[in-house]
Amino acid sequence: MIHKNIYPFIFTLMALFCSCGTEENAPETSGNGGNDSDGDTEIILKVMTYNVKHCSPYIPGIAEPDIDIQSTADVIKSAEADIVFIQEIDRNTRRSNGVDQVMELAKLSGFAHFYFSKGQDYQGGEYGDVLFSKYPLRNTATYDLPRIEIEGTYVGYCTLGRATITVGGNTITIANTHLATTQENRDLQIPFINETLQSSRYPVILGGDMNATPYNSTINTLDSYGFVRSGKGLNQFTIPSIDPTRELDYICFRSADRFEVIEHKVITGTNASDHLPVLSTIKLK
Repeated sequence: MIHKNIYPFIFTLMALFCSCGTEENAPETSGNGGNDSDGDTEIILKVMTYNVKHCSPYIPGIAEPDIDIQSTADVIKSAEADIVFIQEIDRNTRRSNGVDQVMELAKLSGFAHFYFSKGQDYQGGEYGDVLFSKYPLRNTATYDLPRIEIEGTYVGYCTLGRATITVGGNTITIANTHLATTQENRDLQIPFINETLQSSRYPVILGGDMNATPYNSTINTLDSYGFVRSGKGLNQFTIPSIDPTRELDYICFRSADRFEVIEHKVITGTNASDHLPVLSTIKLK
């Protein structure tokens, strides 16, 4: 049994050792002197989060359907998003036939800028998450999220991928994550993400598969840190992609006074993955 009174100690240790990378972990620097928009240009961003399940379509009763990168790319491209948070993507693994899905998906969906955050080595390649952006990515960094082993339970390797973009003279921090399936690990990961993103000097957009429903303590904690979910209160289910029953995928932002939600929706009618993509249209104020 994991005792909650050891969490603060474990979290402190993890926070010291979990960030990875080299130049990616340098302090944030602005693209053009920071937020210097003259206020005359309205900035609207379309943001998507999508757990693509290594581009494997959802076919009930079949654990590993054939990979279909084109179908995944078609879903992403049709949304015409400016920023896409992707979870569960392969690079050169055996199950994906040695294909670099990051490069291929970026090409097929029309993104020139991307940043991959490796969660782990897998089947001769790598497995993790990726940021796609229509804007150049700067100050990129990958942070390994805290994890504790739980006897009899598989505990995956989760990351936070971070970057900054500059739009109309405004610099924004964007961050992509995929939290653990176990409550014990999410209880460590959400505080770590909060602490990491608190260091940003810019407004933050965070997206990903949180592996928690809106009524779970994970999401309550996220809310308590001042993150505003773009779809809060809508109860739009995101998994499975056919007859969905749960909401696990979110887009949120901080601080509340810098953003306004124009539209939030779950894109239905696709089974390119076992998750449905979430798309939010957000105005930067």
